[in-house]
Order: sequence, then C-alpha cells, then structure tokens
Amino acid sequence: MDILMIIIKAIGSLLMQPTFYIAMILVVAAGFNRVKWERKSFSVRIYSPWMELKNFFRLSFWIAITISIATFFAGFSVTIEWLIIFNIVTILLLLVSMFRLSSTAFTIGISSLIFYICYYYDIDLTPFTDANFPYGDLYIDNFMIAMTFVLAALLLVEGYLIQNTSAKWPSPSLRRTKRGKLAGAFQLRKLWFVPLIAFIPGDDIQRLFDWWPVFTIGTSSYSLIILPLIVGFQQQVQGHLPTEISKKISMQVTTLAVIIGVTGVLSIMMPTLTLFAFVLAIIARIWISYRYYRADKLAPKAYLPQSDGLVVLGARENTASARLNLTAGEKIVEINGVKVNSRETMYEALNVNRAFCKMKVVDQAGEPRFEQTALYEDDSFELGLLFVEPRT
Repeated sequence: MDILMIIIKAIGSLLMQPTFYIAMILVVAAGFNRVKWERKSFSVRIYSPWMELKNFFRLSFWIAITISIATFFAGFSVTIEWLIIFNIVTILLLLVSMFRLSSTAFTIGISSLIFYICYYYDIDLTPFTDANFPYGDLYIDNFMIAMTFVLAALLLVEGYLIQNTSAKWPSPSLRRTKRGKLAGAFQLRKLWFVPLIAFIPGDDIQRLFDWWPVFTIGTSSYSLIILPLIVGFQQQVQGHLPTEISKKISMQVTTLAVIIGVTGVLSIMMPTLTLFAFVLAIIARIWISYRYYRADKLAPKAYLPQSDGLVVLGARENTASARLNLTAGEKIVEINGVKVNSRETMYEALNVNRAFCKMKVVDQAGEPRFEQTALYEDDSFELGLLFVEPRT
C-alpha cells in the first residue's frame, strides 16, 4: 500500500469519529450562546460568534503536530476497544458539561479505567468487536504504561494552553450579587482540538471497515489513525484577574502532569500503579477546578461600580477602545481633561474633541497613567468600552 494513501486514509479516520463533529457543533453553539449573553449584559455583541471555533483549531493544532511526530516515531498504539470507549466517554462528557469536564485527565483517565475493567472482567463489546480482548497481560500492562505517559504529556499541553490562551478574549458579563448589587464577571471557556497520530495493532479496524489500509512492520501489522483529543477548560472569575487565575490553575495542572509522569516511570516496575495514576488524575483535576472556583467565589468582588470613575470590563473587537491598552478592573477617571463617573459624563468629555481621546486611567494597584488614541468617523461613539454599569 502506498504510504501516501495510508496517510490520507489516516486523516480520513478523523472524519469517521463522531467526537470530532460533536465537538465542533458544541463549540459553534457556545459561540452563539455567548453572543446572546453579551447582548443581555451590554446590549451589543462583543466578539464574533465564530471566535470559539477559530480558537478550537488555532494554537493547539501546531502543538498536536509536535506531539504526533513524537508518538509516531515512538510507535504509540491504541486498541480498537480503547478507541471505541474513548469516543463514547468523550462524547458523553462533552454533552454533559462541554468545556468543564473535557480535560484529558477525564477523557483519557476514564477511558483507560473503563478499558482495564472491560479487559479484567472480559466484558464483551459486541457489536463493535468480534472477540473479547484477545490481548495478554503483558500487552495490557505496556499499553497502560504508555497511556500514562501520553496522559502526562497531554496534561503538560493543557497547562500550557490554559496559561497562554484561556484568558485571551474572556467573555464578560454583568451579574447580581446575593445582596442585589451589580458586579462584573468573566467566563473563561475554551475548547481545543488536539489531533494525535496513533497506530492500531493488527487488523482489528478492518472488522469495521474492510477497505482500511493495513501495513506491516516486521511480523506485525498496523493501521494508522488520528485520535480526536478534545481539551476543555472553563472557569468563572469574579474576584481575580482572568490572567491571574489562569496562571495559578496552569501551574497546578502542570504539577499534576509531572506527578503522573513520575508515576508512569514507577509503573514500569509496578504496572498496577497506572491505575493509581488515572484515578489520581481524575480526582486531582476535579479538586483543582473546585479549589479555584471556591476561592474566587469567596474572594471580594473585583469588578464593582465606583463613584469616582468608570470600571472597565473589556472592549469590543474592532473599536477605538481595542486600540487602548486597557485591562479589566482598571478605572477611567478622566477623559480629555474632564472627570467622568457615568456614561453621560463620558459623552460630554468625548464631545470636547471628537478627533482625539486622551484618558486618565487608574490601574488595580492605584497607579495612574494616560492612554490616548485618534478617533475616526466609523468609530463607536462609546469607543466600544464595556463598563460595570446597568444598561437601559
């Protein structure tokens, strides 16, 4: 079989796995749902409804290529049984919680535990396969050890993605506190697509698709597939900066990845430790999310209206405010030499000079600075700024 045809059909294997389509559908739905909430809070759309779909393929794709090169030359393989379980588990987690439970700690961890249980109790997976796990204990042990290392690598990738992309374009909203006061909040929601090249040993996949190419290395035969890994992240932020909470969670996930990797090394001598690694990954990832959810919930609200200025939540894309170096939680106290504390006073200050805007900004540490930008005919009269204030 021509190697090019094998690669093309491996790419085609991605299109046959329902996880890929369901993830894209949910990402698109999340984008339009976000726009609905933006209009409810601010009466305008902030970001494109397709932003989530663009982020779905953006940075993680190049990371996936790097990892796939490593797994390809390492000969990383999965069984057809594990692949079926993985797709079912991932789809269920996506449908139940979409972003929140789509960490590889859950998708890889739960799939591997279920796979081991099915093997240990010799559970029949008919009609998906015709045989009850025709593998030996040594093969299963090696497979679980390899999956532990893959999980550790993917948790490192998850930590990197959380730190570097989760706080970009955060979704702001206005909420009521328990005391009925208005407060700003952010929803950090990302779903990343990480396609991973893997082998399926034997000719198992031909039981489902008789046309699938199988190639031989030595005395063993393999099929090449692309595994549709979905990495999700979701965190609500009210008492911290989005970048601050993302960095802290990223450090925790990275630490978990190192622990899982060390456990993988130890499991070479004691294979049953792989089960501990998967259970630890699941429990620890739940604890990390809950810990920072709880910490943010108990923290004082960071985005509240203030009488001496306008508290910024963000800026609409492609507006004058997007050209200003403003971050969430900063306060605009003066525009064009006029003190501002409401939208009405902001309009008056902007009318002083409709061709140029110079504003005095106080950051979260209380330090003042000046930001300025030219204004053009097509710029929004409100500059595209989003404030912590009710909209009428």
